[in-house]
Amino acid sequence: MDRKRMSIGAVIPPTVGSRSVATTEREAGIAEVFTRASEEKAKAIYVTSVTDRDLQSRQSFTEKDRVVLVPPGCDEQEMEDWAKAHIGCGCRKGLKPESPNQDSFSIVMVENDFAMYGVYDGHGPAGHDCSDLSLRKLCSAFLNDPDRERDPAAVLTKVFLETQEILMKQGQFDTSGTTCTIVYHDRKLDKLTIAHVGDSRSVLGKKKDESSPWESLELTTDHKPDLPKEKARIENANPPGRVVFDGYYNHRVFAQNGMYPGLNMSRALGDVIAHREAGLTAEPDVCVIDLKAEREKYAKLMLLVCTDGVWEFILSHEAISIVQKFPDCQQAVERLMKESWDRWMKDSDNEITDDITAVLVYL
Repeated sequence: MDRKRMSIGAVIPPTVGSRSVATTEREAGIAEVFTRASEEKAKAIYVTSVTDRDLQSRQSFTEKDRVVLVPPGCDEQEMEDWAKAHIGCGCRKGLKPESPNQDSFSIVMVENDFAMYGVYDGHGPAGHDCSDLSLRKLCSAFLNDPDRERDPAAVLTKVFLETQEILMKQGQFDTSGTTCTIVYHDRKLDKLTIAHVGDSRSVLGKKKDESSPWESLELTTDHKPDLPKEKARIENANPPGRVVFDGYYNHRVFAQNGMYPGLNMSRALGDVIAHREAGLTAEPDVCVIDLKAEREKYAKLMLLVCTDGVWEFILSHEAISIVQKFPDCQQAVERLMKESWDRWMKDSDNEITDDITAVLVYL
């Protein structure tokens, strides 16, 4: 079942759809990044989902449409092969005939410079549009910000809030929104900066040596309304919201004087009514991980960034255990998504699954 609301309501196949490459580059803020990569003769690639052209008619557990871009003059296959050596990704539609795939994802990789990974899980009637628009606004604003390299944590916080302001002016996201988790890897400093709202989780896998087991470290904490910090913020907002257990699975956020919006998360992008009347916020939690320090203790590191289509029935350490068995990133992601699908189907008696998005990076 869709537990987001009270109203139960190829490795890198290039699919450009109806968008021109120039338009997509401008929307993503990738043009200047590609120019710099070309000047430095560095490999680079941009991969992003785009809203499925056949919307709810798309068959369940099939991949979402996507765009793949590389710098002008570069061989696309060469760039894809380079990316596939480090990363695997997938965005599969759930079993829900009434809705399109509402998940989205974005990947930017520039050799010896930086990488940026993002997953977005839309909810509500226009959730697919909210996740797609949030992706483009966030990527463009962050990549083009002059302070991105100097202070990525501050810039990420700023662009999350700026994106929320844009969404509030659209007129279609009163009861629709999206989670967002962004991981920015500064390859020069070897640091991860993670910003998130909602429950799309990021996990670091770590292994000391060949004889040691894999360990897992959750880089994000799911923004659930019953967390003491979140509940206090909601109840002290202006105007205040309420946190109420729904009697089934979740604590949910309600306005002070009404049984709406019923969200089971305390932070999100979009959800205009929840922001205005129930204490929701788009300000992300941000943390920084020094990979140099991690590498002094661990021989192998991997990163997982997934929507709750994965995390609903798979624990963080289980996910690491599943993907570590595969030397090929994409095979590992395919196995994780299939395991997620199977567990959703078993729990729902083969009636429904959520959309499933996973990004795996061998660090």
